[in-house]
This record gives sequence, structure tokens and C-alpha cells, in this order.
Amino acid sequence: MDIKETIKDRKACGILVKAVGHPSLVLMAKNAGMDFLFYDCEHGTLSYEQIHDLMVLGNASGIPSVVRAPQLARKDVSKILDYGASGVMVPMIESKEDAEKLVSWSKYPPIGKRSYSGGANTHYGPSGNHEANMKEINARTLTIVQIETLEGAEHADEILSVEGVDAAVVGPCDLGISMGIPDNVMDDRELDVIGRIADACRRHGKAFGIIGSMELIRHFWSDVDLVVSAIDTNILRDGMKHAVSACGE
Repeated sequence: MDIKETIKDRKACGILVKAVGHPSLVLMAKNAGMDFLFYDCEHGTLSYEQIHDLMVLGNASGIPSVVRAPQLARKDVSKILDYGASGVMVPMIESKEDAEKLVSWSKYPPIGKRSYSGGANTHYGPSGNHEANMKEINARTLTIVQIETLEGAEHADEILSVEGVDAAVVGPCDLGISMGIPDNVMDDRELDVIGRIADACRRHGKAFGIIGSMELIRHFWSDVDLVVSAIDTNILRDGMKHAVSACGE
């Protein structure tokens, strides 16, 4: 269930969850062989309470959760992790200072300054045992910077040099927009920038991921550790189109 251990051995495959908040999603993802569920609090519709309940079920079922916070804010990062997430990602990281703030809020001392609270993150166990809990949670918490602007890409080396950052994930759509080429993520100019981010991850011993099409992910297949191509809304839409098509056959 430890996603950090999974990506040491092989590529981890997840689905981006933006709209489906029913607990059956967790069980179906587990049965399908998904490695993790990636909840989107930036662009998605689910509340923190819904995500808490889904993550508790996921932790009990053996499928970890990663959550994209809506912004670089302590209250969001802390709440997401206290509610049981195995990993937290913040969008639009553009500087070493941004990364240092994220680590400070996502990791307990001596790495960061995360405030301690028991709850879903300690499986609602008894109070106490703080030192052991902090050490264990630090070891399994995946702290992810999302690099999705040209400015962030230009500072990738500085961002990934920060102790406590475990991975970088590229957001190709916003990256292309920031480069002035919004409609073709396979443009050679954008592929070059993404490649430089992947190289920076390798130099600093950090995992690399992409949220995007399988065409793009396949292009960086030898570099990628975290694979997020499927989105719940797209799966539903494609399933409906297939059903309509089947009715016309």
C-alpha cells in the first residue's frame, strides 16, 4: 500500500478523480489493479469530507490516495494529509521557496514543520506514540511538486534540490499555455522542456510523473514513474459513447 515503495520497483498507475465520489470507485479501482487514486481538489468537485471518506476506505482496502491541493496553503496541505492521503501535490510550483514551504507543511520534524494530529492519518488509533508515528508517516508520505509553467521548468533544478520533495509531476496543458503553444503538447518545444524536467528529477533522485495522454506518457516512458492518464469523467464519457454506438449497430 506504500506508493513510495511501489515506484521504487515499477511504474505506478493511477486514475485522476474529479467528479465520482461514490465508495464503489475505490473498490472498482482496487479490483482493476490500480496502484493509487489521485483526487483533484484544484479542478474537481469533491469536498474534503467526501475525499476523507474515500481515502479511509482506500487505506483499509489497500489502495493509497494522492491528492492535488487547490493551492500552496498550509491549511490545505495539512488537512489533506491529516485526512489520510499517502501523498500531496501542489500545483504551479515555480521556485525553491515554494518547494520549501510545501515540505515544511507536509513533513514532520526533523524534515519539516508539519503540525501533529492523530486521525485518519494514524488510522484513528489511540493517542500517543508521536515520535514513531511521525517517523513512519514521513517515510511513506509522497510530497509532489507540480511543475506546469515555463518559470517552474526553468527552476526545476533548484526545486528538486529541496530535501523532502519526493517527486515532480508535469502538467502539460498549463505548461503549453505558459509557453504560448496551448493546443499541442506534442510540440517539440514543449517536449524539450518536459525532458529537461525529467532529467532534473533523475539528477536529484526524485520520481517523475505526467498527468496527460498516453501518447505523451509513452514518449517519456523510460523516465516516468507515476502514470496518470485516465480521468473519471473521460471514462464515463467514453463509456456512454460506446453504449450509444452499440445501440446503433
